[in-house]
Amino acid sequence: MATAWSAFTPRILPEVPRCSSPLAEQAVLDAVIDFCERSYINQIDHTPIDAVANTGEYAWAPGTNLKVVRPELVWYDKKPLEAKTRDELALIYAYWPDQVGTPLYFLQEKLEKLILVPKPAAALVSGIRAKVSVRPSRSAVDVDDAIYDRYLDAIVYGAKARLFYMDNQPWSNSAKAVDCMGAFEALADKARLAMFKGMGRARNESNRGYKRFL
Repeated sequence: MATAWSAFTPRILPEVPRCSSPLAEQAVLDAVIDFCERSYINQIDHTPIDAVANTGEYAWAPGTNLKVVRPELVWYDKKPLEAKTRDELALIYAYWPDQVGTPLYFLQEKLEKLILVPKPAAALVSGIRAKVSVRPSRSAVDVDDAIYDRYLDAIVYGAKARLFYMDNQPWSNSAKAVDCMGAFEALADKARLAMFKGMGRARNESNRGYKRFL
């Protein structure tokens, strides 16, 4: 189930005189995107991706009106892969983009793509599986009910901060903007910390836990 942006505005409009509902809803969308990007709390199991021989880059397709923020866990042929940076890969391989074999690592240089290293040597149907953190796209009209239920206060703070920061409006208020943004960032940090604690357990158990995707 999903919650429309308009569900957030009764907590916002009373404090922003003469602000239109569409403008308030846009501020909500911006706040939700920012919150998801800061906290990584909106995580889904990505649809399995077919591996293609000698191809290392794969486009994300998390679903309608969703964008991938980053991969959290990735599997190839039901075996967990290790996240690496470019610099770390350069210490392992003379030139990692040319490597072909069984993927052991993943990185994400481009937001829209996953990169496997080495490139798969052979095709494998549904060979790539991942848990990814996502955010709404700019064209999204709603958000998952769980985010509304659990993070309503944070999103309201974020939306109000954006509106208060606007210049030359009846509701413009830089002091309130700073206060609201501070509250928003604190709640996003708290959510991210809680997520990292949970993901820490998940990563430690990934060698046996990946079978939940079967």
